[in-house]
Amino acid sequence: MRSRTAAALALAGAGGLVAAKRAADRRAAIVAPAPPPLSGRERRVPTEDGIELAVTEHGSDAPAATVVLAHGYVQSSQLWAGQVRDLLAARPDLRVVTYDHRGHGQSDRTGREGARLEQLGRDMARVIDAVAPTGPVLVAGHSMGGMTVMALAEQFPELFGGRIVGVAFVGTSSGGQADVTYGLPRPVARLALRVLPALSERAAKAEQAGRRRPPTALIETRLIFGKGADRAAVAQALEVQAGCSIETFSYFLATFSDHDRVKALDVLTSVPVVILGGEKDRICPIEHSHAIAAALPQAELHVYPGVGHMVQLECREQVSEQLLTLLDRALSPALSPA
Repeated sequence: MRSRTAAALALAGAGGLVAAKRAADRRAAIVAPAPPPLSGRERRVPTEDGIELAVTEHGSDAPAATVVLAHGYVQSSQLWAGQVRDLLAARPDLRVVTYDHRGHGQSDRTGREGARLEQLGRDMARVIDAVAPTGPVLVAGHSMGGMTVMALAEQFPELFGGRIVGVAFVGTSSGGQADVTYGLPRPVARLALRVLPALSERAAKAEQAGRRRPPTALIETRLIFGKGADRAAVAQALEVQAGCSIETFSYFLATFSDHDRVKALDVLTSVPVVILGGEKDRICPIEHSHAIAAALPQAELHVYPGVGHMVQLECREQVSEQLLTLLDRALSPALSPA
């Protein structure tokens, strides 16, 4: 008995040393100077209603696992570029996939009827089928991308624990968006939310007529970043958001007020989950990350002090490290939830 116990302890210690070495190697790869932007394999993935999504695959053609990264509202897959580089620098055996939601980035525009989170969940299922017909998949979603993962779980629960082996939620929410004040006094926020749909419709018509958009950079910066955010990261995010049409902004606006998918999180108890939130997030306040954690007791919650909504830009290295650690957990049966 003693010999078996000693052997077990020695084996556990060795496993801990291996895990520590892997983490150290990953950190070294992540903090190294970023190489030039990756040139991925671009493709178009059709959806059920004929929209074509712009998808880019990076890394291995015969991967140990596929990581699918979903971006936020009025943004694009470009804002995951740091994580794509970091993940492949640490693990060249991965396939890392980014794609633009319908109406965003290089994907086709969508009508108002397609601008719903339920539809984005079905779109994500199409992307997963196209890029990872076999092998384990890890999905990560920022903001609306995280809500998309929840919509996927709601409609395709059979994917989780089988094909999808891990989930990362980054600066997102499972509901309650109608009560968010965006850093404004509550009466002002309520008024703004009442008039925003009409204002956005008017702005969309002005855009279609060729009129210039009013400058909003200062407002957007305060809304999505914490104080002291890296200027290059701010410039990158603002450039991407400026490229999104006001029509898309207007069409998707309504889907957030009725987003309530706490029950859909029940599906995720079968896989490892990590929740990453910015303490100063004004779009999906940190209380929303805590609410997701409360619904998923097995999940790990990491809160970044002083950080705003753009967690993956403000904390690039930390987010990349958490994705890699989650992948280790997801691919290790001994560490996965029972």
